[in-house]
Amino acid sequence: MGHPHQTGTICPHCAARCRTVKTRQITETYREVTYSCVNQDCGHIFVAELNAVRTLSPSLIPNPEIKLPGGVQPA
Repeated sequence: MGHPHQTGTICPHCAARCRTVKTRQITETYREVTYSCVNQDCGHIFVAELNAVRTLSPSLIPNPEIKLPGGVQPA
């Protein structure tokens, strides 16, 4: 069984699960993640972007250089 808060990435080609190959921190709020499809018949490897977009609960030790909007977006 997986971890309760673990998210998975699905291959855009075959819809199989992907595993994280590497991550690269570009800025404090932006990271590139390389994924590899676990389906050996597919073999797709791709890069996805992970970007912090808003704050849900403010940090107790905020970095004054990080500016993220606050609040929950309406559904």
